[in-house]
Amino acid sequence: MNIMTVCGFCIASVIACKAIESDSRQIKTVLTLTVSVILLIYSAGFVSQIFSTVSSLFESAKIDNMYIKVIFKSLGVTYLAQFASDYCKDCGENAIASQVILAGKISVLVISLPLFKSFIEIVKSLIV
Repeated sequence: MNIMTVCGFCIASVIACKAIESDSRQIKTVLTLTVSVILLIYSAGFVSQIFSTVSSLFESAKIDNMYIKVIFKSLGVTYLAQFASDYCKDCGENAIASQVILAGKISVLVISLPLFKSFIEIVKSLIV
């Protein structure tokens, strides 16, 4: 599936959602979730290709693999939190959507703590 197919799939899905919106809100919600999950799974298929390319760049620059793990974990958390938040907003639950985003931000902070630790150690070694 290329970007043209993805766009066509999304436009057809939106048209279908709008067509059934007045008849059955529950079916529209399920259709929206199904389309979103299909696109999320499709997009996740590219992660291994991106990971291998970035990994080889980090290896050639002799940078620790811990950093790439933190980057990809953080990206994963942000994408999932955004996905869940958008779905909550679509269902009219803005308060829950805000809490999902907050939980995502806290998770990214926790994931990035090893980077902060490394940064502090580098600064300490430069000062002393």
